[in-house]
Amino acid sequence: MRSRTIRLSVLPVTALLALSLAACGASGSDGASGDAADKPFIVYFSGDYSGAVSTNNASIDAGIKIAAEEFNAAGGVEGRKIVVETANDQNDPTKAVSLLQQRLSSGTKPDLVYPGSSSAVSLSLLPILTRQKILSVGGTVSTLLNDPAKYPYHFGISSPGKDYAPALISEAKAKGYKKIAMLYSNDATGQSSAEIYKAAVEGAGMEFAEARYEATALDMTSQLNQLRAQDPDALILNGYGAAALYVMRSRAQIGWDVPSYCDQLASGFPYLKNLDANQLKNVKVVVSTATLSSSEHHPGLAGFIDKIKKSPAADGISNTGWGLYSTGHDALALIVYAAQQAKSSGSDKVKAELEQLPQPTGAPLWYAAGPAGQYVQYAYSAKDHFPTAGADTFQYVPPGVYNGDGFYAPSES
Repeated sequence: MRSRTIRLSVLPVTALLALSLAACGASGSDGASGDAADKPFIVYFSGDYSGAVSTNNASIDAGIKIAAEEFNAAGGVEGRKIVVETANDQNDPTKAVSLLQQRLSSGTKPDLVYPGSSSAVSLSLLPILTRQKILSVGGTVSTLLNDPAKYPYHFGISSPGKDYAPALISEAKAKGYKKIAMLYSNDATGQSSAEIYKAAVEGAGMEFAEARYEATALDMTSQLNQLRAQDPDALILNGYGAAALYVMRSRAQIGWDVPSYCDQLASGFPYLKNLDANQLKNVKVVVSTATLSSSEHHPGLAGFIDKIKKSPAADGISNTGWGLYSTGHDALALIVYAAQQAKSSGSDKVKAELEQLPQPTGAPLWYAAGPAGQYVQYAYSAKDHFPTAGADTFQYVPPGVYNGDGFYAPSES
């Protein structure tokens, strides 16, 4: 497996050599690069390599590269060697678009794109990828991304935001909550999350109150006091990266210990490393059941974790857990499986296969789904390009840390 990085400056020599190799064959008529076995299967990963979410990005990047090594050893994608390219978009939609356009101007299209580490970046890239008929698989979960009519070549590898809400509603009903408030970021990602939880809360017969903060805000006490005045029984908190920390600090600053539930974005922040127990009183985060050591796991997971520990990004496993590595790995694994079923690596044929993908009878090529797709199934259709979660896919637990094997260990409080 070869890896290269694309910047706004001149392409490095390794990238130029790879582009030269890719240019040796005629461009295929079926989507991005066709099926020529002498041409590499190019995976372009747009991610944040230097900003606030670079730690998460490094784990996804490592997972993609582990998968590339695995599948290249087994013959690649329908005989085509996998080459991974990386571009540092710094989690900036404008920069991500500029880098992708620069890449496309080289004359050789990637075969697969991982379109960013946030929904905002993904939404900026998908119109371009759609016009170019380039497949994309990503872990961002905005409901706006699941629009096959608008983005026919994009597929989600992670459960959509709506699949996290049932775990909250189940707990809210068990505790008899009547009104739930939500504080969220005033951007596309936060607004999408708010729409999901509002629909779920009101659909369950409870009241919903809301307040929003600007994504660049450092203090959210005003908005929290606004919600507190409405006397909710519980609070949903949304935040991405450092914003999640500022939300929690503001909550502690006003001394509000109402039962609080972090949404899927806010749950990823390492709270125990940044806040004390008093600041986290009555706080819960949502996690994938598969990431708990007590759960049943994919039979190949132990081997995957061993590969993570031997990779250059091994240190990240105690920060992000093995789940983010599998996000990158599983994105490529899904395409390899679909190409095997289609007997083609062309984007149109792989897309068509994904929309009617037969579920593996045994352990799938992807790890996060658990044994035989117990937690998540990639049962896509022409109208739904996101995976399907089961009733037990997610759980709310006290904030914790990842252990040395990347499993989530909730705190005892």
